[in-house]
Amino acid sequence: MMSVNIHVVFDFDGTLATTFVGGEMFRCCTPPNSVDELSGHFSAGTISLRQYQESVFDMVDETTFEMSKRAALHGCIRKCATEVCELVWDSGGVVSVASAGLNFYIEPVLEKAGLDRIELHSGKVLSEPGERPPFRYDYPSYVKSCRGDWVTCKCEVINRLKSNHGGSEVIFVGDGLLGDACAAANAADTVFATGKLLRYCKENKISATEFGKDFRPLLRYLHDKTFITGAS
Repeated sequence: MMSVNIHVVFDFDGTLATTFVGGEMFRCCTPPNSVDELSGHFSAGTISLRQYQESVFDMVDETTFEMSKRAALHGCIRKCATEVCELVWDSGGVVSVASAGLNFYIEPVLEKAGLDRIELHSGKVLSEPGERPPFRYDYPSYVKSCRGDWVTCKCEVINRLKSNHGGSEVIFVGDGLLGDACAAANAADTVFATGKLLRYCKENKISATEFGKDFRPLLRYLHDKTFITGAS
């Protein structure tokens, strides 16, 4: 048993999930030119990530119930995720998802994988499952002091774990910029990264361990920690 609890905070799209599930929800059901225009505004910084996300989902010609079913059907969890979660839980730690995405497509993917015990911090749609857009949104994990309007403050999720569990190590696992980069640079004790986040960490001399098609590097790290602390 670990004498110091280790907690893991995952980004969702492109990290815990192998694809951008949120994008899959709206790409097939929205006018491509309109999405491209909004994407350009977001890239130019004239609208925030939250504004971009609300705008594209409000163009979808589906209910959240219909999108949730598609998410469960097509969303896949990265290999070794279950083993990572079980090791953390068995050692007394917490596993969280901190995502800029929305609950209605994240929850069914976690449930299908048998990982609905994971604590979810994300944007939420408050509209009834049978309602069509425009939807009503809530952002319970957004913090005004956060550097950007990124739906969920991943630093706050990490720091709350630290404050609630003294003597803990919090690992952040991500693939993107914005909230992921902020969490890696300012909050996490240990970082596992791929994609844009890995490049950001290398460019900014932030220590990070690379992962690829599976979470074997993270699993090895946790096994080593378990062995070392268990022997002390």
